[in-house]
Order: sequence, then structure tokens, then C-alpha cells
Amino acid sequence: MELKDRDNLSDDIAFDPPIRMTDDDRYIHVNIDLPKVTEEQIRIDLEKTLFTLSVSDDEKTLRKAIRIPQEARLFKKKFSDGVLEIILEKPVP
Repeated sequence: MELKDRDNLSDDIAFDPPIRMTDDDRYIHVNIDLPKVTEEQIRIDLEKTLFTLSVSDDEKTLRKAIRIPQEARLFKKKFSDGVLEIILEKPVP
């Protein structure tokens, strides 16, 4: 497969990894299964109510957007055994 437009890859390639989210009073726990991915290939971005996961290699970039509560901030990130664990802290009322 020849890739010409790197900016549109997320539209062309399906990327829907298994995601488990749990929510408690203070934190949102997001666990994403990413087998065969290294930590160096992972990028996360938070913007208002959108958490975007990008996984890149030499040929392509895959993106997955996940809605989150407004003003949640990254508290902790851990990648182990093919599972990315993200903990987001909710704003204190």
C-alpha cells in the first residue's frame, strides 16, 4: 500500500483499539489495549473535552479521539505489557 497524504491517514485506516474507562469521584481511568506497539510510538493530546491517542511508525499514523469531561487533566500515564493506562484528574468543584 502506497501512502501519499500523511495528514489524512486517520480517515483512511480504521483504528479502534479496545478501551475500558472507569470513573470515580476524582479520577477517570482509561485503559487501552495496544499490542505490538512500543511506548515510543505513542502520543497523547488533551484539548478541552477531547483526548486524542496517536500511534505512529515509519509509514503511518493512526489516531483515536475519545471524549472526556471538560477540564480533566493528565495525572498519570503508564505503558506496560501492551496496555496504555491513562489517569485523568477531574477538576475539583
